[in-house]
Amino acid sequence: MKTGYGKNGRKDFFTKWLTFTILLTLIVSLYSYSSEKPPKRIVSLSPSITEILYGIGALNYIVGVTIYSDFPEEVKNLPKVGGWIDPNIEAILLLKPDLVIMTVEQDRIFGNKIRELGLDTLSVDGNRSIEDIITAIEKIGMALNKSLEAKKLIEDIITGIERVRRKTKNLTPKRVLFVIGRNPNTLEDIYVIGKPSFINDMITIAGGRNVVENNGLAIKISKEAIVDLNPDVVIEVNHSGTKSEEFKKAWSQLKEISAVRNGEVYTVSSSVLLHPSQRIIEGIRILTELLHPEVFKTNGENT
Repeated sequence: MKTGYGKNGRKDFFTKWLTFTILLTLIVSLYSYSSEKPPKRIVSLSPSITEILYGIGALNYIVGVTIYSDFPEEVKNLPKVGGWIDPNIEAILLLKPDLVIMTVEQDRIFGNKIRELGLDTLSVDGNRSIEDIITAIEKIGMALNKSLEAKKLIEDIITGIERVRRKTKNLTPKRVLFVIGRNPNTLEDIYVIGKPSFINDMITIAGGRNVVENNGLAIKISKEAIVDLNPDVVIEVNHSGTKSEEFKKAWSQLKEISAVRNGEVYTVSSSVLLHPSQRIIEGIRILTELLHPEVFKTNGENT
């Protein structure tokens, strides 16, 4: 794992963070946003970006979000500007933003089109690691003149990670298959999380080990390959809202794997587990309770 949360934990991360701050001028040069006046009207094109803005106290700056932003509750009433991959450029223009924040993946697809219309943009990355999420928070905080708020949010993330790491570091890791999508009611077109990814980092912190060694955020895998991997635990994101037990029925086909034999197939919310923001702390807690439910009950602790 290359996230800096090893034996030296907090020290490792803050060493990297100090190096990062020394190079801030280089990072700033990568921004297409360059105004001296911090933006006050922001369009967020990713749920995770919306959550980060909320986390640094900039919720009231947001004037538009995608249809997938659902946290915090207040953003559900904000104007919508389309989907993650197909934003409505005209709707964005009508909102007269002074900054449009998107992911680096989105920037590759349509960033130039937005900039050609005279709009300032900022792109951030958070999918590859927890360190990427922390860097994204730093960049957004700097652009909005909210570096202190960003620093506090980062400290909260580190504290939350350390709290769990202390409980899981000496446990035997469980072998985990993390499923992010498949055809409903079947075990066809199964997509799983590979490496590197922030979800892989979360699994490791929670006391697990990702059984998928392939590079990639969304890897298609066959039933036969899953049998060969024989995970101890299957954790699947439920995008449909279908009741958990009904959603898990399809896995009964794979009685050969330990996870099915031992009843260790679980479903989780996509909103919490798939968004690279400060909500990873909530996600890590959920994963830890699934993999090692005993750790939060030690000495009567329930929090």
